[in-house]
Amino acid sequence: MGKYLVGCDVGTSATKSVVMDDSGNILGKKTIGYPTLTNSLGWAEHDPEVYWSTVADTICESIKEARIDAADIQGVCVSAHSPACILVDDKLNPLQLSHFWMDRRGTAETTYINEKIGEDRVFQVSGNICDPYYATVKLLWEKNNRKDLYNKAYKFQTAADYPRMKLTGKAATDYSNASLIGVAFDIVNKKWDTAMLEEIGLDPDKFPDLYACDEFVGEVTSEAAERCGLRAGTPVFAGTVDCNAAWVAGGALEDGDMSLVMGSAGVLGVVHEEPKFTKNLITIVHASESRKTYTTLAAICGCGSSLRYYKEKFAAIEGVVADQMGMNTYDYLCERAAKIPVGSDGLITVPYFMGERTPIWNPIARGMLFGMSFNHTRDHMLRSFLEGAALALKHNFELIKESKIKMKLPIVLGEGGAQSPLWRQIICDCLQIPGAYMSDSMGAPVGDAIIAGVGCGMFKDYSIVKDWISVSDVTTPIPQNEEIYNDLYKIFRNLYEEVRGNYEALGNIVRKIEAAKQ
Repeated sequence: MGKYLVGCDVGTSATKSVVMDDSGNILGKKTIGYPTLTNSLGWAEHDPEVYWSTVADTICESIKEARIDAADIQGVCVSAHSPACILVDDKLNPLQLSHFWMDRRGTAETTYINEKIGEDRVFQVSGNICDPYYATVKLLWEKNNRKDLYNKAYKFQTAADYPRMKLTGKAATDYSNASLIGVAFDIVNKKWDTAMLEEIGLDPDKFPDLYACDEFVGEVTSEAAERCGLRAGTPVFAGTVDCNAAWVAGGALEDGDMSLVMGSAGVLGVVHEEPKFTKNLITIVHASESRKTYTTLAAICGCGSSLRYYKEKFAAIEGVVADQMGMNTYDYLCERAAKIPVGSDGLITVPYFMGERTPIWNPIARGMLFGMSFNHTRDHMLRSFLEGAALALKHNFELIKESKIKMKLPIVLGEGGAQSPLWRQIICDCLQIPGAYMSDSMGAPVGDAIIAGVGCGMFKDYSIVKDWISVSDVTTPIPQNEEIYNDLYKIFRNLYEEVRGNYEALGNIVRKIEAAKQ
């Protein structure tokens, strides 16, 4: 009889689950995609029931593929993209769609909190700034705009919390997700600042109970067991944010360890124990030793999401050609982009398509292409999208370096976009640092399984992952490319400053256009 673990990650566009044994072998896995609902006003939503259905289905299929007895599963752990805001009633049913990290509707609420509480006080408590990104702001938007739903709500949940709640019947959250609920989460003492919540005008009782990432939350209920193929009574552990889970899987556990997760968002993090936080970056409790470790991270909206946008809006023909060649469309697109010179013949993308988080924190910013001429093709635009993400990351990386946080090289590159050798090279050339890639890493779901393994006592600590990881490729910066990207970066930084005053007027026009459609 073996002993097994289940890890599941709810991403921005897909849910992935794995079944893992006590030696780190993946015995079963399943991925199911789902849509994101967006509009020109900066709203971004999911159906929370899709979070649960994809978690249940991917877990069920992973167990079937593994051909194991569910009774031998020792623990389950779920991570997700974060933050998100889902109101649930006292029967734990959702009251609205989930508005998640990409959603930028809470601008008025951000202004209110900063004026009422003060930016410095928010930062001192939470280690973060106040922005529409954070779930406390999203909850205040619900109170201000859908007060009937807010009053009806028993608790609010994040994208990781909701499926965990469906598994256990408990409305909880973990320290990592609480970091991105933000504003009134006391990140050092790991508790809600109830006085601040009441000052803001929010009911502290609507906030979920707090757990360390590897702490036992509850057992799989009979109803959930029937739905997802687990045994009733299987322990469920608190979990974490998707990037944290990926960093655990990649071995980023100790002071100075660095990793870049290239999912829909680009998230670059540095692990540290000292509670020292950098304004305009994001502070998050790390999943590894979550009672005492932190991650300072940069998070850009336009990473894998930019490439997906290009694929969906501009690459219908390339998709057909890729299918005929038996290739993944993204691989084919990156092959085409590789034929364009470094610097895209002077075409620069500023990838603020849904506003931007670190370090500019501007919810109304929008993307732009600069330098376009009749000489440029769609492939130029494609490569420029990849380079734009790298330039946005460089802006953040410069701030991390200025903060004097200890950083160990090489940086570990993981998740979707890191599968492209071209994109890895662009990132390393632009940041001027070496990168390491693990082609056989399953990323966040494996990190979740490891968290469950520590939680249930199967693993003594997180260092077990160091025995399992192997680097399949090392990327070294190319000096002549560094010079080109340095020159482009100067223009990139100037572009936002030159046009930022126009975003509000543009937003007003977009609102008029939207109103005319009604």
